[in-house]
Amino acid sequence: MPAISDKETRPALARPEPLIRSRSGALIAALTFSTLATGLLQICLPLELRQLRASPNEIGLTLSMYGFGMFAFEWLWGVLADRAGYRAPLVTSQLLYAASIVLLARSNSIFLIGVSYFLASGMLVAVGPIARSYVGTALQARLRATGLALLAASWVIAEAIGAGAGGQLIDHFPIRGVLLAAAALPAVSALLAAWVFRRYSHAEHRGAWTADDDARSDESRAGGGVLRILAVTASMVLLVQVGAGGELALLPLLVTTHLQLSAASAGTAMLAVGLIGGLLLIPGGNASDRWGRRPTMVAGGILSAIGFVIYATSGTFVQVVAGAAVRGLGASLIWPAATAWMAESMPRRRHALFMGLFGEFENVGITLGPILGGVAWSLAGIQAAFYTYAAAALLASVVAAIFVQRRPPFNPG
Repeated sequence: MPAISDKETRPALARPEPLIRSRSGALIAALTFSTLATGLLQICLPLELRQLRASPNEIGLTLSMYGFGMFAFEWLWGVLADRAGYRAPLVTSQLLYAASIVLLARSNSIFLIGVSYFLASGMLVAVGPIARSYVGTALQARLRATGLALLAASWVIAEAIGAGAGGQLIDHFPIRGVLLAAAALPAVSALLAAWVFRRYSHAEHRGAWTADDDARSDESRAGGGVLRILAVTASMVLLVQVGAGGELALLPLLVTTHLQLSAASAGTAMLAVGLIGGLLLIPGGNASDRWGRRPTMVAGGILSAIGFVIYATSGTFVQVVAGAAVRGLGASLIWPAATAWMAESMPRRRHALFMGLFGEFENVGITLGPILGGVAWSLAGIQAAFYTYAAAALLASVVAAIFVQRRPPFNPG
């Protein structure tokens, strides 16, 4: 009697989802409230530390707890999601995030604020591996990059809105009161997530692996396996995020020191970066679904490099905004394509863990960006930092062109 393969015995227990009017779409909407709270924290914390008369070193160390918390916990949430399913870890993380914000609002010392911020970031980061893993495996293949782009865009835009709203609220209410109000937002996300995943079966979800997904997994194994994909993805993500982290840290200084413009102009530039990048992510993801992963990664890296060069050569504020537009276009192409490529290449049984590792690559890149930019700035001026980021983006394109396997674009019909 011939042996029966695992694929032949695997039941098709669930069908791939559309993007709209599906659990994936509802999940993206539910997490928007939590991301608004993150934006509020990012505007409240620096101002609270200033009110406590913290030194620059204390402020820098305290705010760095945001990155350290994500780095420490993101992989762990991925492991939990693989073992327990998506619902329980997601709901638990959001409730713990709300509790951490309450603790943050009640902290009266710099040390306690740092500890609370570390815990808060460790709880909020759970949405990264969990949401990326669910959306990256539940959506129809022809919508996968678009859905992941929509998820990322919702985070970017909601965070920007939260920061803007927080600035307005702080003008009228005490910071601690604003923080206590912000704690309600993750609780809302927790309730909505529990509703979104009602009647959800993790076993059925893991069994719903389409023929196209099977073919792509086989192709990935034939091309060198999981470790190769992790190495290639880590290289690309690190190179891309070096520029992203440096942009967040040094663009305000480029505007204020090099162009001699006001802090308000620097804030406007950062708002432009966030809004342009967020709005372009969705069409960028759609381009990846239509044109294929590798071409959009290569094009995105090249456009990102051009955007950084425009930053470096800017002499006016209009040129800075133009650089932000080109840079945002490049990021919108390379980022959803890289996320989707990894999401569709990883083994299902440890999928959330691998998406958590993807987030860890982001965290390391964001940490290295300001450091490398600062070294380049000290050696040859602040423009040299942006040339460094341009070189990193070009190198990401080279990695994609050489090591990412060519796959045909999905037929949207």
